[in-house]
Amino acid sequence: MPLKKIQTYTRSALQLACGILIIALVIVVLQTMTGVMQVQGTPPGWTIIRPPGEVSTLVIVNDTVWTGGKDGVILVDRLSGAGRKPPGNAPAFGYVRQILQDRQGWIWVGHDGGLACYRQGSWDVVAPAPGVPFIKVLSLAERRDGAIIIGTDGEVYSFNGREWQSLLNSPGSLASADVLYEDNNGDLWAGCGSPAHGALYRLSGTTWTPFTVSNGLPHPAVRAITADKNGSVWVATGYSRMGGAARFDGKNWIGLTRADGLAGESTRSVYQDMSGRMWIGSEYDGIAVGTPGSWKILTEKDGLAGYEVKVMAQDPDGTFWLGTNHGLSRIEPGSLGL
Repeated sequence: MPLKKIQTYTRSALQLACGILIIALVIVVLQTMTGVMQVQGTPPGWTIIRPPGEVSTLVIVNDTVWTGGKDGVILVDRLSGAGRKPPGNAPAFGYVRQILQDRQGWIWVGHDGGLACYRQGSWDVVAPAPGVPFIKVLSLAERRDGAIIIGTDGEVYSFNGREWQSLLNSPGSLASADVLYEDNNGDLWAGCGSPAHGALYRLSGTTWTPFTVSNGLPHPAVRAITADKNGSVWVATGYSRMGGAARFDGKNWIGLTRADGLAGESTRSVYQDMSGRMWIGSEYDGIAVGTPGSWKILTEKDGLAGYEVKVMAQDPDGTFWLGTNHGLSRIEPGSLGL
């Protein structure tokens, strides 16, 4: 190839690379400015905390908020909002799917690269390890007898501290156990978040019962499960711009969608606070707070850190902590305007 053509191609390549770099820098600057303006514009009693950048799970342990997500495990001081380093010699974490504090006070961290447990000041890497039948962990729960339940792709395992046991009657009958929950009756619920193969399953004794749209769920993809003070089971379902929440009274499913006052069609999280109000987070449109028939919608315009509310909790002081796709929102009691 002639030297002049080589020089021309090289110049064009450099110009293209410079253009891409400039666009990337502009995007970063705009995102930073938007984030700063958003933090500065939050209402009284509201605080946006970053890092973490994305929060898929959180638990509150004394004065520390443990968060997990794409950035691994990030700790936040509950009172000041300042970041804290994980205690001990913490292992490397992949995408953290769930953090669980068991009744003994041990902290379990399930992530794409395995399972770790923090207890008595030190970390124990549970998986990967010889004899452990999984690596990737999608969900965690603790049963009344103290057994730790692990949800994975295609399996649900029970760990009694000595051995692992599959809880499925037939391997592969569950596409993925993305969420686990034990209700007030001691039944174990497992939700699959796959849009194509999703469903909800209840384990009573040794019998699994499936629930899907034919039973009254708004959408097959199950994203979150909880129970209210009356014992009713609530689930958040949906994918993209489809879905809704549903409440199970023990016999029937009662569905709730955007038409009933929720923030968005696809629901991502569900929680009941100390006052009995339900919080139903959406995938794109913030969160609805209240009771059926009386909902208040909170979005980024109201002060939320992000548009997708993935998880939430309330600390002993009544302060609300909302994990979103773009950081952590801290809302003090009395500042909701409800």
